[in-house]
Amino acid sequence: MFQQACAIISLFTNSLLVFLILKNSPPQLGTYKWLMLYTGLFELIYASLNIFVEPTIGTFQSVCYLFQDLRKSIFGHDITLIFILGYSSCFGFSLSIFASHFIYRYGVVNADFKQKYLSGWKQTLLYIVPVCCGVIWGMICGIALSESSLKSAFLRMYFQEAFNLKIEECVYVASYFWPLDDHGVSYPDTISFVGIGIMSLILSSSFSNVIYFGIKCYNYISQQLGELSTQSQAIKSLQAQLFYSLIFQFAIPCLLMYLPAGTIFMITMFDLGFDMEFPLLSFTVAIYPAIDPLPTIFIIKSYRRGLIGMLTCRKKNQLTTTS
Repeated sequence: MFQQACAIISLFTNSLLVFLILKNSPPQLGTYKWLMLYTGLFELIYASLNIFVEPTIGTFQSVCYLFQDLRKSIFGHDITLIFILGYSSCFGFSLSIFASHFIYRYGVVNADFKQKYLSGWKQTLLYIVPVCCGVIWGMICGIALSESSLKSAFLRMYFQEAFNLKIEECVYVASYFWPLDDHGVSYPDTISFVGIGIMSLILSSSFSNVIYFGIKCYNYISQQLGELSTQSQAIKSLQAQLFYSLIFQFAIPCLLMYLPAGTIFMITMFDLGFDMEFPLLSFTVAIYPAIDPLPTIFIIKSYRRGLIGMLTCRKKNQLTTTS
């Protein structure tokens, strides 16, 4: 229920942001408007999936799992699995799109970097790479982390005790890093390590790019932007607003996505014995698309004014109707 409520809020906040981008974007925003619109439309899709998928994410010994209770789903096993894979792909896309925003913002303040790496067709990579990362993430879940008799046997008793759920009553994807052989001795599962290894590479690459280009963008703005007389005050102000918005947009996924996901991977990969029954990541991932548009709406002056204008106009109309 909590995840579905977040999905409804997300549909509202992202629809509002898309409307403001289309109606109130300043000319100085340039082509960044389309990257913001691209992200907003994606998060609408992500939120829509959250209405149909209410996954539980957690850990048990060396297993990292994501499952959907079929008793709460209106669909059968196969359709629910497709929704889960789509949901997982959206998660991978989300991790990658953050880096695209920071790379673009650095290109805006550094003309040399933009000309060398973001001119012409190269800019399309900011749109294509996140999609590729999302597809890869979903494929790993569908192939390397798919259901198996070994995983089902290991999780059967745990799901029954922790969630009062039979393994046949759910759809799941899971990594099982250290399964036991016939003699009760653990051994590394190569497929799980390779699959989660690729996911970790996507996560760490995105995080590294956000940190690297975020710092470079901050330094460039702090040291040089004020000295560039060719830049109008309006452009300088907009760039500062966009950067502050990105800082908040980095803090949100860092706390709600990067850190929880990285922690779960590390706990299970090294079999630290910490069982996470409370679906922390399930909740944080649901909250993320609901609040992610808010920094952009309230920090970018043109969007903030657009929102105030919508509210005041509505209030005036109500007063006119009443009188």
